[in-house]
Amino acid sequence: MKQRWQQFAAVFAIVLIVGLALGLGGHSLVPLLYDRQALEAFLTQLGPWAPIAVVLAEILQVLLAPVPGQVVGIVAGYLYGVWWGTALCMVGLVVGTILAIWIARQIGRPLVERLASPELIARLDGYVERRSVMAIFLIFLLPFLPDDLTCLIAGLTPLSLGQLVPLAFLGRLPGVFVSCWVGSQAHNLSWEQMALVVVVAIPMAVLFLRYRLQLEAKMFAIVERIANRR
Repeated sequence: MKQRWQQFAAVFAIVLIVGLALGLGGHSLVPLLYDRQALEAFLTQLGPWAPIAVVLAEILQVLLAPVPGQVVGIVAGYLYGVWWGTALCMVGLVVGTILAIWIARQIGRPLVERLASPELIARLDGYVERRSVMAIFLIFLLPFLPDDLTCLIAGLTPLSLGQLVPLAFLGRLPGVFVSCWVGSQAHNLSWEQMALVVVVAIPMAVLFLRYRLQLEAKMFAIVERIANRR
């Protein structure tokens, strides 16, 4: 009975967060997470509620992996500057990480197996068995790795919140800072420079989607190499 109530609470937490996000201004934050300009316009309309929307957007991008969190960071940096933007994003990421771990522990392996490949789950299980905390930290730190899914998979491991949350916080902080810094610099770009950024970014995004699995495999090889040295 206790386990059933815990599972119900986990599902309720997901519904509550998504419901709050959908209710802010009558819009859905989920599609906006993929569109920087739409998200920026939406947050501007929210006025004083915008910081809460930034935090919610970061929570959602953790729980709805693999939504790109860089979009939220760029918009937060544009609206609030690098320091406040980073602070808001990190609050959302920490809350999202805690919720992802808690939800995975309440609902269990069937949920994670629906979202992550068996290979990724086995890889994370292997890191934990070898007590390779460094490997988990590197997944959060390095690009092109499934850090959001790692939060869910980590929830199935014996590692405590006191171990996992600092790893996620410290590993994600540099990437969030860079995203917010990029957003904060957008004010200084001319229309021509902005157009150039878009022209360069689109083919890079296409290449990333096309070769995502290959990039992920190469980054995991780097993780293994560094972790095995320790």
